[in-house]
Amino acid sequence: MGHLVLASAHLGDDEFLAAFHSCRLTNSEFRHADHLRLAWLHLHRASPEEALARVRAAIRRFAEHHGASYLYHETVTAAWVRLLATHHEATFEEFLRVNEPRLTITLLHRFWSPELLASEAARHHWAAPDRAHLPQ
Repeated sequence: MGHLVLASAHLGDDEFLAAFHSCRLTNSEFRHADHLRLAWLHLHRASPEEALARVRAAIRRFAEHHGASYLYHETVTAAWVRLLATHHEATFEEFLRVNEPRLTITLLHRFWSPELLASEAARHHWAAPDRAHLPQ
């Protein structure tokens, strides 16, 4: 899978969700690709709005449990969920294989300026993109 590390790859989907939601996963088992996996799985089990609500609440709870609440970023979280919602690959593995080179902060910078994304306002509240509209 190239340079994105899926730290939770050893867990099946249901096992991963259970471990994440119960905060049994460690910080080192929840990297960028695992955040994307969480969003992907929720998007395939609920409406986009419900998936975003579940992902937002779960990541906040996980961060708080691990003493890292300050790391939660509302705009980045919502952006990834909204971007993943536009994809139709059959599996998360296929999604990663097809899209991995683009799944970086550089992709978000196509829609948000680095200054806006780095702002405290965007960390705590949804900030609409200031460079381009998100795909529908």
